[in-house]
Amino acid sequence: MKIMLITTPIRPVATSFPPIGSLSIIKYLRKHGIEVEFYNIDANRPEYENAIEHILDFKPDVLGISAVVSTAYSYTKQLSLDIKAKSPNTLVVVGGNLAASAEVLLRCTGIDLCVIGEGERVFLDICNRAETTKIPFDYSDIPGLSFLDTNKKLVNTGFVKALDKSEVYDYDYEDIEKSSDINLVIMDGFDDDGAHPWFKQDPRTYEVHRRDKKVTLIPGAKGCVARCTFCHRWDKGIRYIPVDQIMARIELVMERYNVGFIAMGDENFGTDSRWLDEFCEKISKYDVLWHVGGMRVNKITPEKIAMMKEAGCCSIMYGMESGSPDMLQIMEKKTTVEQNRNAMSWTVGAGLNTVVQLVLGMPGETSKTIRETTDFCKYAMTLYKSQNPNCLSINYAQALPGTPLYEYARHKNLIGRDLESEEQYLHMVSDINAAEITHNLTNTPDIIWHLWRTDIHLETLRAYVKKFGIDHYRQVLIHDANYFKQPRPVSGYFNYPKMEMEKGVVKKNGSESFVKDSDFLPNEKALISDTIHKRHEAYEQTGDRLPSFWQLFRERKVHMITICYPNLVYLLRRFILPLYLIRALFRGQFTQVRDAVTYVFLEMFHIGGTKYEYKSLRRIVEKDLGGFVDTNPAMESLRRGR
Repeated sequence: MKIMLITTPIRPVATSFPPIGSLSIIKYLRKHGIEVEFYNIDANRPEYENAIEHILDFKPDVLGISAVVSTAYSYTKQLSLDIKAKSPNTLVVVGGNLAASAEVLLRCTGIDLCVIGEGERVFLDICNRAETTKIPFDYSDIPGLSFLDTNKKLVNTGFVKALDKSEVYDYDYEDIEKSSDINLVIMDGFDDDGAHPWFKQDPRTYEVHRRDKKVTLIPGAKGCVARCTFCHRWDKGIRYIPVDQIMARIELVMERYNVGFIAMGDENFGTDSRWLDEFCEKISKYDVLWHVGGMRVNKITPEKIAMMKEAGCCSIMYGMESGSPDMLQIMEKKTTVEQNRNAMSWTVGAGLNTVVQLVLGMPGETSKTIRETTDFCKYAMTLYKSQNPNCLSINYAQALPGTPLYEYARHKNLIGRDLESEEQYLHMVSDINAAEITHNLTNTPDIIWHLWRTDIHLETLRAYVKKFGIDHYRQVLIHDANYFKQPRPVSGYFNYPKMEMEKGVVKKNGSESFVKDSDFLPNEKALISDTIHKRHEAYEQTGDRLPSFWQLFRERKVHMITICYPNLVYLLRRFILPLYLIRALFRGQFTQVRDAVTYVFLEMFHIGGTKYEYKSLRRIVEKDLGGFVDTNPAMESLRRGR
């Protein structure tokens, strides 16, 4: 038996996040006596024709496709059809979140089996069964699968029993080394642009003994305690990996790869207080600095932040998503705006790095809820003078299969209800990340909806400049210049305006730097002196300056004009909507113009307004809208998610 497992390209560039799902399956199979060939397409980025040739040359009996996001549909379809056309006896299996669209996959692509839950046990059973048969119906006694029976009827065998917490995310670095460049996931702590962004604000990063240290990501848990209505996952609840196992992995990467910086790549870090206490106690012994990829605002306190910082934490990311209490209800965040405010105040006040991450455009979003979110951003990004108010990542909601948001879009006919229409939608969102805008899921006209992100950003910059002055704002921008002065690929982790910082804006001309200590308060100097003025020697006194307005205008970098010249853009803000309207007229979008003008007029005179009951979108779909529309019974558990 020849088994191959492949990844799909999921971001514009190869991600620094290890393919943990695939790696865990590979090790699980190896423990049970099955060797797997791993082809890491996401990391290696081969030309499509070369990828097909490589797979066919291997002649796999079983080909597993890891599609961890639903936006991998187009690639998965083309690849599976091409493989089946030239190797019809290969059993093609897909796993990951894309499998929430099992019926589309099984009827419209070359996929034979969909793994509809955690993959380790299921893929092992598939490989063992493939020794004797490759007929999908012969797998009907294996839990965790969906397939078409001999009559082309969709079959769902239910979810498989979850692995024990001690078994999740167990993988070997040798498999990364053999399949791709290890430097993609074991990164330099310092490069030509300075310290790694997760750690650059912490003075401890610049201690001499860390200058040659590497950065890597390690998971601490699998799953999440929340069930946000825009987020899909297979796992029910959360499993925290035993702390001693995490420490063993940290020891391994420290010894083998000279790692001194760790990113905890969790959606939901440290909700279990006892686990967090033990983690902080044990990691503090290793003298590593660490970043938290995701933490809940209702599970953080000043005492926890102090404990984490003492143990080496430099940065905490939160999924705040909104500054509107109504929208937090729709999202089923089970958090409050006050908790969002506290998390920002406590985190930034403790000298830790964070970014405000938002999701706009959920059903029920209006200009009123956007104003509430704007007020939150103005508060959050003006707490301290040393903050960069561009540390906002403003996403628009994207309806993905297996979420209440997707089902809401089907009810509202934004996504067609038949199989062909669903596939058309999956093609449309393929290779699109949260930085892109797809469907308007609100009752607000498209032109108004498109401007929300700009409005929030511009008002936030205005509040910062008004409080601290334009000269100081420019200095802060230059302070961050060692991160974004050189053009680099966009990672896909953040959206506008934070995303723009990755593209390269600051130009060298030998002129005097904007950096001056005199504009920082004494307590802020202590926080940023080592991180900004005592960086790697190569970055002192660079003499950089911001690009000119006309240079950005010629290059059509509209977003960067807003970032570099916020006062000017704010003065011109009244012209933004008319310009959008004029552009729409030239494009023949007369209905959109009419709707936008009507909306503005009615809002100006406080007339009308959509009545909306703000509660969990899950309840709206399942109770108020009558559940799942035109759904094959075998698909209901996949549409519902867990």
